[in-house]
Amino acid sequence: MNVSFFEQQEQRKDKQFISIFDSVSFVSEHGKGTLQQAFDLITSTFLRKQTYLLLITPTTVKAVYVCSSYEQSDCEPYITFESIIHELKMCLDRNSIGTGNPIYKLGFGKKRFVEQLVNLGMQLPEQIIFNTESPDITDANYTSEGDELAFYQGLPKEYDILRADNEKLKAQYQELFNKKGQPEAFYNIQKQLYESGREQLTECKDKLDKSLLEVKSLNSHCNYLERSLEQSKRKAELDQQVAEKRIADLENQLAQAKAEQADAPADDKELAPNSQVKVTHMLYAILKEHGYDLSPPKGKGVANDQIVAASKTYKSPVTRNFVANWLERAHQLDIDLNK
Repeated sequence: MNVSFFEQQEQRKDKQFISIFDSVSFVSEHGKGTLQQAFDLITSTFLRKQTYLLLITPTTVKAVYVCSSYEQSDCEPYITFESIIHELKMCLDRNSIGTGNPIYKLGFGKKRFVEQLVNLGMQLPEQIIFNTESPDITDANYTSEGDELAFYQGLPKEYDILRADNEKLKAQYQELFNKKGQPEAFYNIQKQLYESGREQLTECKDKLDKSLLEVKSLNSHCNYLERSLEQSKRKAELDQQVAEKRIADLENQLAQAKAEQADAPADDKELAPNSQVKVTHMLYAILKEHGYDLSPPKGKGVANDQIVAASKTYKSPVTRNFVANWLERAHQLDIDLNK
């Protein structure tokens, strides 16, 4: 059965590309999950890390820059990440996508898309893996990073085409060579064409090897930056928690020190140690003379109440803590004198 040119182009497109809308169903089906799970994987693992998407038709492919809504992009064409997510969610809710939708023709290179899923651990049939191809560029002027990346993705296909063409040329020239009896001029032409073809193949292979190394290096650097960012975030959160706890501890210590300072007898700070001893002896004599009970611990009890009340009566008020401090000193002196 003969296949038309346009059917061939559609088949080629299906092997080389997958649209954003179809990618969700693909992941849901082969990952054995829900559409929501597939949507979350596509948006977080693929779209958030995607600098460019591919605008696909059966005969052309163009790189489209992806940016956030708050960016002022100078790249044309471009689409915002937020609009992609919104339109994709709406289409999934309707289970359909119209041809006028802004994400209708946007998608990924299928071979790279499938390889990323396999690297994530998804089990895919071998038929799908082996029947996907990298895109071959037909409408790119290589003026942007996205076009260059798409060009690199198309190099394996270009290499296969050049190799196949070279093999055809070799077979044709060999057939002519056998028929013409090896004329010298024809031999030289054949040699030049063969060497030219090999140079093209070598150049293409070198470009492919270089691009693959660059992509691998970029992926490694991207992974390193993501890990460093995550570690920095965790360290910053831990440092902030430690700092907040330290501040709270210092504030508590300051409040406690202020409270203790407020309760401390101010006059004590002005007395030298020998003066404190003499005042203690004097108070002890007065208290014993008037029959004050010094036995309650820590200067509490009736004697404290009486002295505080008397200080208020004679308009020379003192605090209970102040009185308790001196009563405790007098009590200790009583103990020492009666050993």
